Amino acid sequence: MSVSLENRVRQAAVTARALGAFVPSVVRSGILSHRGGIGQAAALGRYWFTTAREVEQGHLATPHRLALIDDDGELTYRQLRENSRTLARHLIDLGLEEIRLGVMARNGRGIIYPLAAKGYAGAGIFLLNVGSSAEQLTGCLVENDINVLVIDDEFLERLDPAVVEKQGVHVIVAHESRDHPGRTTLRGIVEQPWLTADVPLPRLPKHGPIVLMSSGTTGIPKGVMRPEPRLPLVLAGMLRKVPWRADIRVQSHASMFHTWGWSAVNIALAARATIVCHRIFDPEQVLRDIDEHRLEAMVTSPIFLKQILEVPDPQRFDTSRLEFIVSSGHALTPHLVEQTIERFGPILCNVYGSTELTLASVASAEELAADPTTSGPVALGTHLKILDDEGRELPDGEVGQIHLRNSTTLTGYTNPDIPVEEVGGLVRIGDLGFIDAAGHLRVLGRTDDMIIVGGENVHPASVDEVLDALPGVSEVYSHGVEDPDTFRRVATWIVREDSPAGEALTAGDVRDFVRDNLADHSIPRDVHFIDELPRNPTGKVVPRLLPGLGN
Repeated sequence: MSVSLENRVRQAAVTARALGAFVPSVVRSGILSHRGGIGQAAALGRYWFTTAREVEQGHLATPHRLALIDDDGELTYRQLRENSRTLARHLIDLGLEEIRLGVMARNGRGIIYPLAAKGYAGAGIFLLNVGSSAEQLTGCLVENDINVLVIDDEFLERLDPAVVEKQGVHVIVAHESRDHPGRTTLRGIVEQPWLTADVPLPRLPKHGPIVLMSSGTTGIPKGVMRPEPRLPLVLAGMLRKVPWRADIRVQSHASMFHTWGWSAVNIALAARATIVCHRIFDPEQVLRDIDEHRLEAMVTSPIFLKQILEVPDPQRFDTSRLEFIVSSGHALTPHLVEQTIERFGPILCNVYGSTELTLASVASAEELAADPTTSGPVALGTHLKILDDEGRELPDGEVGQIHLRNSTTLTGYTNPDIPVEEVGGLVRIGDLGFIDAAGHLRVLGRTDDMIIVGGENVHPASVDEVLDALPGVSEVYSHGVEDPDTFRRVATWIVREDSPAGEALTAGDVRDFVRDNLADHSIPRDVHFIDELPRNPTGKVVPRLLPGLGN
């Protein structure tokens, strides 16, 4: 063992012991265990807390345990490790001065293999939004100098051959819905490991950044650069509130190219979990998975959770083994929390964070059941303050802009012309909120969404929370619009339920319900009934596509 590697292994072992003493929840979960001995310490020293480390430690501790069940079959931890290392050798064998690996793939091995290979090969990785247009994909390739692209074949038509040739991009087809003669495929690479068996993997990989793309709907999405964590402090903050444990079986349909899905995959692999996922979300399939695979946890987002709750005759599926449901990505409404508890029991946890900043706060199942409006206490390992417009810290109870930092906070954007909005080392998350008397974070909505109606502050999200409980409402979204009398007013877009209550719902009913629950300045001026809300692949509403916005 080289001196530098020995030093990194020794440092990793000390770090693990220190964290065990400092964060008992990490030890109780089994995520930092003694199984694997020196091999575990070596994996930590080489790979830090990367996907490669989690795959490696899973192989060392439980090689024959199922790691993944996806649309392409089953993989044990040993198979996941060997296939990821084969891909890493293929990347190294390309002879590139620097591996800049782009991935445009839906949930499954098509994105997990590259995430692990990134750590084994010492590459930088760019997780591209599957909703990106042809122009946005081209922009991402050019702006970020991506030289290898792993892409599902359904997105190949968005790929400009001229750009591929000019950039010298090596294209690898991930999921295959048809044959691709002459193309390099992910399946072909991992099924022929002997082709690169003599290519050595670096003993001390460089660990380039992991870049997640913002959910931009126009222009080139912002590339958010994150460091691979050396210490699992953010993980410890999660484990204090969400009862992850070793060897759990989990259904995950949060988008893995997005912050929440990517984070959840790494936590699940660290727990040597069996992950069940599909490329396309189907709420009935989720319940079927939980029943058939005897799953014990579910990783979700509110937009998906709502659809799961709308599945007819849910008693067809046995979900009694679920120990927890953890949601993130969008705000939970109190009504959705109450519906979830009624259906599954008090097992729903909520994680609040952002693409740039990852974890801000976590509400445990007990905290959320007691108060469906809380975002929970600030997470362990996160430094958070509420600041006013001048950057001054506000006392508890006063509304201001949320700023924070932790070990996985962005180091910058891939486009150096985009500034990081910092105050005193803390990064602006873009949301308004306050800390209540119990020390819990309360999030009121996006800073840019808040409007002033007749001198009163109105948070459109508060209107959504109220209307989500109105019988006949399936989905709702509120936004500020121009108004000749008060400058700004609230407008609301509603998707009716397919029910008698939905058919009978009128704009007057909507306004009356808001009037009964909120102040008059929150009553929507406009109520639009539409067939569906325009959403991006992560489930966020795209306001510019709403009919009547700006009128």
